[in-house]
Amino acid sequence: MLYRLRLERDLKRWQEKGLLSEATAAAIRAELAGAHWSISAAGAFAILGAILFGFAVMSFVAANWDGMSKLLRLLLLVGAMWACYGAAAYLLPRNLGRFAHAAILGGIAVYGASIMLVAQMYHMEGSPPDAVLLWALGGLAAAYLVRSEAALGASIVLITTWSLYERMLSETAHWSFLAVWALAAACAYLLRWRPGLHLAAVSLVIWLVPLGALILDNHAHWVVAMIGLAIAAAGSLGGRELDQRLGPVSSAVFAYGLAVTVAALFTLQFIDERAIPSLRAPNGIAVLLLLAVLTLGLLLAAMAWGIHTDNSGAMWIAYAGFAAEIFTLYVKTFGTLLNTSLFFLVAAIIVSGLAWLALRLHRRAQPAVGGVT
Repeated sequence: MLYRLRLERDLKRWQEKGLLSEATAAAIRAELAGAHWSISAAGAFAILGAILFGFAVMSFVAANWDGMSKLLRLLLLVGAMWACYGAAAYLLPRNLGRFAHAAILGGIAVYGASIMLVAQMYHMEGSPPDAVLLWALGGLAAAYLVRSEAALGASIVLITTWSLYERMLSETAHWSFLAVWALAAACAYLLRWRPGLHLAAVSLVIWLVPLGALILDNHAHWVVAMIGLAIAAAGSLGGRELDQRLGPVSSAVFAYGLAVTVAALFTLQFIDERAIPSLRAPNGIAVLLLLAVLTLGLLLAAMAWGIHTDNSGAMWIAYAGFAAEIFTLYVKTFGTLLNTSLFFLVAAIIVSGLAWLALRLHRRAQPAVGGVT
């Protein structure tokens, strides 16, 4: 909605300046009106209703569990699940796609509840994360067979939950996540659902960032930083090939790679106490400042690249990382090497240099503009 409002203002301004004809503006508005990616209130409430329906089934069955026979329990669970899928089959041909996908989401919710309740009913022993994985795979199958974006989104959330649950219990890297994640990412690509690809990328970032605490003696955050740099390099240096093969994805790949790198470097400096020497050690402050300089240099380079390529996502990540780095470095080193005035002087010099760099890049990108505000 915000994009459409902004575009409408731009179209009017371009028409007033004579840059755009009335016919071209009308064609752009017609193309925009035909897009089906907007979120309607009815669709949003339908999704929420499906989620609440799943919780209602779970609560009802749990409340009346002892008073029902095993056969009645199974019939109720299976009947509720297939009623949702039957409703979806009824709604899809009638151009009620959002309600149909909400019904599919409700069926997935009942399917998950059935796994848990049947396991409890027959006293099945096993790993609880395996039940979440089975739930996620069922949702992924429904998403692919019915081409349901809502089901795919729920499945990616379940896959992420499964991995976090497994890591919490086993305290291992949980490499098997990558295979299941690849299935979900491939499904999002086949459905041509860009938000699903972003959701899959966020899921991968959530898995990658803590990886350094689970491999190579549990403090290998530099490995995660190198992985993030490799992803960012693929999005920048290999951006043209990526866009030709997969569509316009290079900007997002660069931004997510940058996010992984920044998170890993932040963890390396300020969270993992074993990664660098203590500040009271002879070379502790020197190591910290060296890493801080490298991190700030990387963030400045990312900002420059974001300005050059008009990558707003990378810019916001770089801004947030810069602010977090400066503030945490101040808190970490206050009372040791930097006092308050020196800290803010250094920060002011860095920010002023950044402003000068942004001004130069802006003038280079728009040489025809008479002035810069």
